[in-house]
Amino acid sequence: MDQKISQLQQYIAEANQITFFGGAGVSTESGLPDYRSSTGRYKELERKGIDPKVLMSKRFMLNHPEIFFRRPDKESAPKKPEPNAAHYYLAKLEEARKDIRIVTQNVDGLHQRAGSRFVLELHGSDHYWYCMDCERKYQRAELTRDEEGIPRCPIDRGIIRPAVILFGENPDPSVIQKSKDTIAQSDLLIIAGTSLSVYPAKNLTHYFKGKHVVVINEEAIPTPKLTIDLFIQAPVGQTLSRLPNPLDTFI
Repeated sequence: MDQKISQLQQYIAEANQITFFGGAGVSTESGLPDYRSSTGRYKELERKGIDPKVLMSKRFMLNHPEIFFRRPDKESAPKKPEPNAAHYYLAKLEEARKDIRIVTQNVDGLHQRAGSRFVLELHGSDHYWYCMDCERKYQRAELTRDEEGIPRCPIDRGIIRPAVILFGENPDPSVIQKSKDTIAQSDLLIIAGTSLSVYPAKNLTHYFKGKHVVVINEEAIPTPKLTIDLFIQAPVGQTLSRLPNPLDTFI
């Protein structure tokens, strides 16, 4: 493993522009569940006979908002997640003046909270909500709910929903294009914590034409159109925490 960490450090040091392409596995060390691994949230729902594509769809939200927006009991409500070693390492790379650009499938905003400034969110954002009628924006803590537990805009009583991409909705075309351009312009692509099994993730990495591809994941992933130069089978935060502090290395 030490040899792989040294190789990763060398790739980072030599790269002029780095794209970090991350999925749910980047945030699992912050206490958030992953989705499509063998122990992920989707598999858990499927074992219960629930189709996650139905439960997490726009149609279900509109037809059954009282179920979609149901809150967990206070005893089981998760604590607010905090950035982990992976998020902080990437932010420090940018602080150390390395050109690191993040393309993420996550909606948790942990990269931004850690200090990263170039973050493209493929699936939208859960760190703000908006009224579906008037498009006023709200923080989660500001939400007021009706007698059925549905978040309502205090101005026009429209449903307030998270700014995430649900099943049945298309990603923002401008974000997709920026992600393609970012990946195509980079000379190092780090794919981390993702199964690369869903659109648009499984197609975007095909735009990479640079020097090196690194995969950091707890399971092997299919990359038929990419040559993998380095595969580290381990948690993302645990891996990046073994690298030298960028502020001591690149400044």
